[in-house]
Amino acid sequence: MFKNWWIRLGCFLCGYNYSLLKSCSEASKKAVKKYTAALLIVMMLWALIGFLFTKEYLKFGDFGSSIAAIIMVIIIVQVERQIILGTKNTYSKWFRVIIGFIMAVLGSVIVDQIIFREDIEKQKLFTVANEVNRLLPQRTKEINDQIHALDSILNGKELERILLIEEITQNPTIKIPSSTTSLVPERIETKQIIDGQEVTVYKDTTYVKKSFTTKSMTNPKVEFIPTINEQIEKIRYNRSELSKQLIDVRKGLRAELLEKKGFLDELKVMFQILVSSKISMGVWILWFIFFLAIELFVLVSKYGDKENDYDKMIEHQKDVRIKSIEALIS
Repeated sequence: MFKNWWIRLGCFLCGYNYSLLKSCSEASKKAVKKYTAALLIVMMLWALIGFLFTKEYLKFGDFGSSIAAIIMVIIIVQVERQIILGTKNTYSKWFRVIIGFIMAVLGSVIVDQIIFREDIEKQKLFTVANEVNRLLPQRTKEINDQIHALDSILNGKELERILLIEEITQNPTIKIPSSTTSLVPERIETKQIIDGQEVTVYKDTTYVKKSFTTKSMTNPKVEFIPTINEQIEKIRYNRSELSKQLIDVRKGLRAELLEKKGFLDELKVMFQILVSSKISMGVWILWFIFFLAIELFVLVSKYGDKENDYDKMIEHQKDVRIKSIEALIS
């Protein structure tokens, strides 16, 4: 029962007609079993690759990744059927070799990206750091311009404060002139000749008397220092806030680059790892040979087998059908 089920499955995958195969020899059934085993290996391998690739890079869930794995298996089965059901010719053989080579490269690359996951993440940290340094000036140009403007204002204010303190140190007090005015009464005595006689005449008058004095007082510019200090503190606070924004921009850009996981970006990183490490390159070559061997498994089995009675039966039916059609036409 199990053998019949296995043969039925093999006929379904390989495209063989079970009704014809069950009447054929054991050699034909053996060939179907061999093709089925090779097909299942390729199917399971590419189902796994399709699932992991879809989930890792296309960001699908388990259900979507499973659908992608099924689609990948269907594609693989259809490609392998072209070899199994086709005739042995040079063009189809080399075409399958080319497809196998491409699929082996893709498969080994995807598997290596999974195997070297930790190494890729480490290398990406260096790559992301370089990318941040490249993109950061574009993101922070406006903030840097504001910081430079504040630095210029801050330097001017600090210089103003230094000069003011030096002036106050040299002149802690200033002398202010003041004047007072007072009216001083005075009697003026004059001699006059009246009727030939000298007469003394007294006249009361008042004159203005001004007195000038100087007094010392604290230099009024001392009151400017607290205002300038307050302005400097406010400028420093604004500059500190801009510096925090600058740090946040760098952190945000770094997190953004690390969050975006692109297949080509990781492929570049993996290529750098392969080039820089002979061990990594050796592992990739082993996986490539493994995938290429599996991809060519069905092709080698097909071209290594001789024509069996199932193939001859198909050819015989084709010849009989062609002769009957020709007989009808003639």
